[in-house]
Amino acid sequence: MTNKEVNSVVQPLKILFAEKFDVDFYQREYVWQKKQVEDLINDLSTEFLRNWSENHSFDQISAYDPYYMGEVVLSVRKAEGRNAVIDGQQRITTLTLLLIYLIKNYESVDEFPKTDICQLIYSNYLGSKRFNLEIKERNNCMTALYETGIFEAREEDSISVKNLIDRYNEISDCWNEDISDRNIVHFAYWIIEKVMFSKVWTNSDEFAYIIFETMNDRGLSLTQVEMLRSYLLANIDVNKRDKAIKDFDDVVKLLIDIKLHSKSKAEFEFFKIYFRGHFANDLSQKNPDSDFIKIGNKFHRWLSENNKRLHLHCSDDYIDFLDRITYFSKIYKKINELMEKRNANDYLYLIVNADYGFTLQPALILASVSYLDNTEVVEQKIRIVSEYLTKILTWRVWNHWVISQSSLESTIFELCKKLRGKSIEDIQKILMEESINLPKLENAPTLNQQNGRKLRVLLALVTEIVARNSDAPDYMLNKDEIEIEHIWSNHYEKHIDEFSNESEFANMRNNIGDLLVLPKSFNAAYGADPYEKKVKHYLEQNILAQSLNDQKYERNPGFLKFIGESRLAFKSYAQFKRDSILERAELYRNILEWNWQSQ
Repeated sequence: MTNKEVNSVVQPLKILFAEKFDVDFYQREYVWQKKQVEDLINDLSTEFLRNWSENHSFDQISAYDPYYMGEVVLSVRKAEGRNAVIDGQQRITTLTLLLIYLIKNYESVDEFPKTDICQLIYSNYLGSKRFNLEIKERNNCMTALYETGIFEAREEDSISVKNLIDRYNEISDCWNEDISDRNIVHFAYWIIEKVMFSKVWTNSDEFAYIIFETMNDRGLSLTQVEMLRSYLLANIDVNKRDKAIKDFDDVVKLLIDIKLHSKSKAEFEFFKIYFRGHFANDLSQKNPDSDFIKIGNKFHRWLSENNKRLHLHCSDDYIDFLDRITYFSKIYKKINELMEKRNANDYLYLIVNADYGFTLQPALILASVSYLDNTEVVEQKIRIVSEYLTKILTWRVWNHWVISQSSLESTIFELCKKLRGKSIEDIQKILMEESINLPKLENAPTLNQQNGRKLRVLLALVTEIVARNSDAPDYMLNKDEIEIEHIWSNHYEKHIDEFSNESEFANMRNNIGDLLVLPKSFNAAYGADPYEKKVKHYLEQNILAQSLNDQKYERNPGFLKFIGESRLAFKSYAQFKRDSILERAELYRNILEWNWQSQ
C-alpha cells in the first residue's frame, strides 16, 4: 500500500510547463470565456509594464516583480511519465494559447526566444512530438493553431475545441497596444521566468481530488463582498443594523441574479466598477498603491482605508453610503437587463457595444449616472454614453485598432472621472470635446481571421443606420445565424482580367466594400453563385444588400427620401467589379461619418 504524500513548491512557468500533463474526466472541458482571457492579458501586461523600461537589458528582467497565477494541483503518475491536472487546466490551457500567439505574431522579432517557448508547448516525448498538455480530442485544433494560427470549427467538435478557437482568436482583441515589437522580447522572457505558480502535487488521485474540492470551495470573490458587508455593518449603530443587513443582502441577491456573458460574478464586478468609476482618484495601473489597483485587488480594504476621504465619519454616513450602493446596483442591473433584452430600436448603441464585446461599457454608463437621477435622466444618459462609445469602437475597428479592455481601460476610467456628477448637458459637452485618440476613417478595413466578429458588428451597424433612416429599422444581429457574406464568390478565374495574381484577388475580396451581413442560409444557397445571378436575391434581404439591385430605387419612398436628405452615393450595380468594391467601401465610410455628423 502506497503512503499518500502531498508536496508543494513555487515554480516559474518555464519549469512547470516543461512537464507533461493529462486532464482527468471531471476537468475535461475548457470553459474560459473572453472576459477571463481579457482580464489575464490585462493583468499580465499591466504588471510587466510597471517594471519595464526602454533602457533595460534582458538580464534586468530577473529583478522584475513576479506575477502569481495561483495553485496548480497535480496527481503524479510516475509509471506513465505524466501528471494529471486536478486543478489549473483552464489557466494552463489559456497560457499555452498565449504562448502560441506570441510565436505566431512575434517570432520574426530579433532575439525572440522562440525555441525556449516552443519547448513549453510541444516537445519530444518518447520519440514523438506531443503537446505538453495532451488531450486527444483537442490535438487537431492545437496542432493547427501551433502551425498556422488558424483552425475552423466543425459542427461535431466539442465545446472545448470551439472555446479554444474562440479564445485564441480573441487574444488579438484583448491585446495591450503598449506591448509591441520594442518590448515583446522582454515581455516573453518575463512571462516564462516571472509568471509563478504554486505547484501542489500528490501521489494519490483520491487525495488530489480532496485538495481540488477544498480549494474550489473557498469562494474568493464572495469573501470580498462578505468583508465589505462586515465593515459597513460594524460602522452602523446597532439599532439601525437590522435594516442595513437586509438592505445589503438585498443588493447581493439582486447582483447574483445578473448573469454576465463574461461569466464573471456580477456581485464582484459591480463593486469594482462602482468604486473605481465614482470614487477613485489615482487611476494609475503601474502604481501598486493607486486607487485603481487597490480596488481591483481588495475593494473592501480600499474602502476602509479611504473612509475619511469619502466622508464616512458616523453611522448615518455609512447608512447613506449603503443607500447609494442600493441605488447604483439597481442602475447596474438595469444596464445589463437592457443589453439582455436587445431592444435595438430604443438602445441601438448599447446593443452594438455589447456585440463588440466591450466589457467596460457598464462602467462608463454607471459613472455618468448621479445619485437619485430619475428614470428618464438615467435612460437618456445610457443613450448618450453608449452612442459615444459606439463611435469610438467603430472608428477603431475600421482602422484595425484594438478595442480590448487592456487598451482602453485606463482611458475609460479617466473619462469616468470627468462624467461624475454631471448633468446631461455637461455630459454631452464633455463627450463632444473628448477624442480618446479617435482616428480618421481612412482606407478600408479588410476581413481576416482576427477581426471577423468585429467587422460583422460594424456591418450590422452600417446596415441599421440605413434601415432606421429609411423608416425600416431591423437590426441584423437580433436574428439567428447572421454572418459575413462576400459579394464576390471565391473564384479567382472569373476576375483574372482585374488581378495579376490570386493573392491580390483574395485581398480585394476581403475588402469591406465586398462584404454584407446576411443569414447563413443565404450564403449556403447562393454564396458560390456569380454576382449577376445572386443580385436579384439580394432584393429579399436587408436594405444594404437591396441597395445593390436597381429595383430598390423604384417606389421605396423611405429609402429614396434618405438618399435625398443624406446625399450619400448609393447606386445599383449590374456588374460588380474591382472599382465597385472600392466605391462601396467609400459608401460605408460615408454612412458612418454622416450618421455622427447628423446627430
